[in-house]
Amino acid sequence: MFNFKQLIYCFLIAIIFTFFFSGCKQVQKIVLPKRIKHYSVERVIKLVNEKSLKYETLSVKKATISLSNEGKVTSIRGSYKIRRDSIIQIYAQKLAIPVAKLEINTDSFRLVNYIDQQLYFGKNNYLTKLLGFDLDFKIIQALLSNQIFSFRLDAKEKDFKDFVCDIEDNMYKISSIRDRKVKRFNKNEAKLERYRNRLEIGQLIKQDIYIDTDSFVVKKMVLYDLENNNGVRLEFSKFEKVTEQWFPGLIEISLLGQKKIDLTIELSKISLDDEKNYLFTVSPKYSRKFVD
Repeated sequence: MFNFKQLIYCFLIAIIFTFFFSGCKQVQKIVLPKRIKHYSVERVIKLVNEKSLKYETLSVKKATISLSNEGKVTSIRGSYKIRRDSIIQIYAQKLAIPVAKLEINTDSFRLVNYIDQQLYFGKNNYLTKLLGFDLDFKIIQALLSNQIFSFRLDAKEKDFKDFVCDIEDNMYKISSIRDRKVKRFNKNEAKLERYRNRLEIGQLIKQDIYIDTDSFVVKKMVLYDLENNNGVRLEFSKFEKVTEQWFPGLIEISLLGQKKIDLTIELSKISLDDEKNYLFTVSPKYSRKFVD
């Protein structure tokens, strides 16, 4: 039978051996890379559409917006609501004081400036001229409801025709032009010119859409004008479930070009199919101006 000293001695030997072998051989935790199935563009688009937000009306009752323009930050609060394929209404206020209200329908818009007591109205192509991108109602609706869209410059073309699918940063990346083709354009102006002529349009836009491989929601989108070297990047994050459907709580927008402009939109109090009031009233005292 061991006496007390022998027991302590054996215990110390066991500790020494433990430290010795743990020092000689470290156990490493092996993290296997996530396996992502390779899908065609058509398959990814089908899954995204199946998982996308289903609604007749969408209401975001609280939106906190921060705009950083060349380092100068401005913050306002607002809200927006959508009647699918019909009307988008956006409200903005500062310190509980109404600032502006914008309504966009399928072909025109109205903007109320409460501070200057003015109503501006015009066709949606004015927004395209203002922003430098071909922007229509469906694109704006898709961006505000986190849905996928094809930035086709030719409406006759089939959506996502000639798009390709790759895996990047553990996401599906749907691209209108392969990156290696863009690199060839950068090296050879003649190839860019031939491609531009084939499109028969003055702009050459590269569109990249990044899709989550589990939930199949749109996580990021990049639109880049290869002719003018500018574009816009949109990132969607902080997803939460709204009636068992995923919707982002944060949208970050950055302009890609000479100017450094960033827009952050925090979204909350989101509901579906409960909004009925889409009235748009303007005081008759407000001056009216058509913009073209």
